[in-house]
Amino acid sequence: MKWRIVLTVLFVLALFAGFAYLYVNAFVRKHQDAVILFVVNGLDLNTLNLARQELGRSPLLSDPDDPNIGDARRRAAYRSSILNIDSLWNIALLGVQDAGQPVSDEGADATALACGHRVQNGYVGGDQPIRSLIYAAEQAQRATGLVTTSSLVQPTPVAFYSTTMGTPEPYRNATDLLLYSNINIILGGGEQYFIPANATNEWGRRDNRNLLNEAKDRGYKVIRSRDELNGIFTWNTGRLFGIFAPGQFCFYSLQPEHPRQPSLAEMTRTAISCLNHNYGSYFLVVEHDLVARASERNLGKLAVNEVAEVDEAIESAVEYAGPDALVMVTNNYSLGSVGPLPMSTSDDLIAPPSPSSDAKATPLPTPLLLWLAGPGGPPATHAQAAWVREYYENGWFSTNAPGLLQPQPAFRFQTQAPVTAEPAWLASRGEGSLQLRGFLSNTDVFDIVSEQF
Repeated sequence: MKWRIVLTVLFVLALFAGFAYLYVNAFVRKHQDAVILFVVNGLDLNTLNLARQELGRSPLLSDPDDPNIGDARRRAAYRSSILNIDSLWNIALLGVQDAGQPVSDEGADATALACGHRVQNGYVGGDQPIRSLIYAAEQAQRATGLVTTSSLVQPTPVAFYSTTMGTPEPYRNATDLLLYSNINIILGGGEQYFIPANATNEWGRRDNRNLLNEAKDRGYKVIRSRDELNGIFTWNTGRLFGIFAPGQFCFYSLQPEHPRQPSLAEMTRTAISCLNHNYGSYFLVVEHDLVARASERNLGKLAVNEVAEVDEAIESAVEYAGPDALVMVTNNYSLGSVGPLPMSTSDDLIAPPSPSSDAKATPLPTPLLLWLAGPGGPPATHAQAAWVREYYENGWFSTNAPGLLQPQPAFRFQTQAPVTAEPAWLASRGEGSLQLRGFLSNTDVFDIVSEQF
């Protein structure tokens, strides 16, 4: 009889413990209804400070690139250097280094952020039993969203939905996104990896599968243009798959007059509206890759224009999700800008190479952004000089200083500015943001954010 009494007592205690756990999690511990994470690859603090200076002034009629300056940048100018990102009052510095890997690449940094564990360079994604923040949100019965201006099969988006750790493989990743994730709202680029190859889509799928048709079969409303995005009824759109570019988005200030691709702010507003109307709580990832793509080429003015796009999207997130929503912004990794330099030092800098050896170097404007490495550095070999000449001749770089496509000076020449070991940063506001302060590892973000679910 004694053992029956002992088992009964243990059962009652376990029952009370279970009820206590459920009560604390449901009624005592605060769960944030809206959690939004912006990942702005490559936006180091020096570039952000330069953006504050440039975006805080009204564009002059004499600016050579004024017609392309962009609506978001004009609106930012009226705020007199106060950006929306400045409303994120809690700041954390995120260590990105590993003992055996002092400089991580994009996929490794994104995996640490999304999954809470580190992988070797060249790899991306979580694995059982560790999955990403998106899957942690789904396990907590939350709706999820993924918005990106890069291709949906680039390393950073893949880190948030892949359940297989490995090297990025775009066709497999596209299949994984559609068939194995259960993300409610998906908006981005990379269309060529979702549809069959043909005469106009040489990078299309060789298995002849049309994943966009399969998305419709799985209950998604599929859209492929900005007009379609802005015309949907968000109150009854619970599953949305929008794909707006063959690969990554083009820079917003260099788009055609009637672009197919929406702005980052438009995608953010639509995603939040759909999630607000159809679900009680949600987790949304918004990735903007174009700051990094501009910075890789030392195109500082173009990078500043893309910071304006991010800033407008942050404003939309706070407005549509509410002032108490947990909104976070991180740069994930840095590309090594040193900072703005005064005019007095510009004569000592090496100007970007001209398309021909006979052309004179164009005077550089102020403020100048000096980079550690990139195409704006002085070529050291004939092969490097030929590479620069080809880019100018094909119009990928421009001599129209201070145009958007003119590389700014760098200490050392590289065809692409590399990722550095500089710590990442994370700014946040809203309920739960107090934990995201001080010196943290980028792997800590997974545990802190998942606690909000």
